[in-house]
Amino acid sequence: MPEDGEPLAVLSAVSEIVRAIGESQGPEEATRVLCDAVVPGLADAAAVYVDGDARQRVDPDGRLPRRWSGDGVSEASLLDGRLLAVPLRAYGTPVGCALLARGPRRPPFGEAHVLAAGQFAVPAALAIFHGLRDRQQDETLEILQRGMRPGDPPELPGLEISYRYEPAAERVGGDWYDVIPLPGSRVALVVGDVMGHGLAAAAVMGQLRTAVQTLASLDLPAEQVLHSLDEMAQRLAAQTLTTCVYCVYDPVLRRCTIASAGHLPPILLGPDGKAEVLSPPRCPPIGLGRTPFETMEIAAEDGSMLVLYTDGLVEERGQDIGLKVESLRRRLESGASIDALSDDVLSTARTDDVTVLAIRFRGIPSEHVAQWLLEPAPTTPGRVRGLVRRTLGSWGLARLVPVAELLAGELVTNAVRHTQRPITLRLLRTDHLLCEVSDDDHRLPVVREPGLLDEDGRGLYLVSQLAERWGTSRVAGGKTVWFSLAIP
Repeated sequence: MPEDGEPLAVLSAVSEIVRAIGESQGPEEATRVLCDAVVPGLADAAAVYVDGDARQRVDPDGRLPRRWSGDGVSEASLLDGRLLAVPLRAYGTPVGCALLARGPRRPPFGEAHVLAAGQFAVPAALAIFHGLRDRQQDETLEILQRGMRPGDPPELPGLEISYRYEPAAERVGGDWYDVIPLPGSRVALVVGDVMGHGLAAAAVMGQLRTAVQTLASLDLPAEQVLHSLDEMAQRLAAQTLTTCVYCVYDPVLRRCTIASAGHLPPILLGPDGKAEVLSPPRCPPIGLGRTPFETMEIAAEDGSMLVLYTDGLVEERGQDIGLKVESLRRRLESGASIDALSDDVLSTARTDDVTVLAIRFRGIPSEHVAQWLLEPAPTTPGRVRGLVRRTLGSWGLARLVPVAELLAGELVTNAVRHTQRPITLRLLRTDHLLCEVSDDDHRLPVVREPGLLDEDGRGLYLVSQLAERWGTSRVAGGKTVWFSLAIP
């Protein structure tokens, strides 16, 4: 930068500063270039402030503050002869400000310096504005992708879960998995794979994953979940195909129902270590429309493990995928862990997402399950209270008796009023106490707050107020109303 007293030379040198700032990569480099360009040629110290903080300072003698808001400065101006304030504005929006300072050994700033500062402030402001905007967009994208990425599955009674989820290149891809609690301590196990990669596949995945969770919450049969998902997919993601496997595990009956929409076959590892590639009914992928889906049911013995996965785990260019699935079966049979299998895949170059969900079936011990078939008689609620009292006493849960027998009696009272056929009462002890009452009436009850003079409607209201959780679901032949209580 030319020496003082050369106004025209000062102005001509501005082009060098403007060019250097314009070639900078990001707001941090732009502020550094600005400070380095004006010190010591134009000033003895310089600082650029964004949101009041000094993002960049070249200030050997500590002349400038670490924080400065720039309030009241609307254009480049002299605060005094040795301090030059430069507001930074882009598209009419303030993005920061700069301070330039001179020591006593140099002449004060002049009008040429004010004009020069106003010129190089423009590219600096634009660099800061676009850098901050890009950073905000990246942060927003990160939040959205983090929200779509499957989280850790919940800990549930009757099973152990291992999983791996690794997108190919993005923070999230088209693969997903879910472990969804269902009434009766059952659990839905889901693995899906949207055709394609990156954000486009991730957007479709997020929509379908939400749809699956919603459908599962309705406790629909597995084949109906896939059928409804197929209908939704045609509206949400035209021209996009998705493979999906949906399983429902019952830890009391020790059975697992499996429905597959064009997905790779699950592998069942028995308690004896023998692995079998299952063959669910072959159904097309999600998104084709008007497709009937079918299920298979398998015995889920305690100690056995079901492995669900996407093609990223087994697919390899030029290799038969059926042979790769067989290779996976043999490796599971040899004792390879899910983490080891996934790490082997991740250690090589790949272009697809990898998702693995392995469920070790443990079941609920039969001594923690009690079930009765009861006639819908006026005396049945009283009998139920006695059954609950004795059962919880034998389980060491006497502290729960007052609330449990009250709520169970209320549910059975409602069932007696609406059915002529036997009622089923079931108690399950896991990490919670679960009580289920089933009858043949398909109408689901609706909770409402009863008035002072109302004789009906108090039972379900009490359940909703006193139970930790409660709900209703349609089942084959009727409905089930349930509540759960935390075990102290």
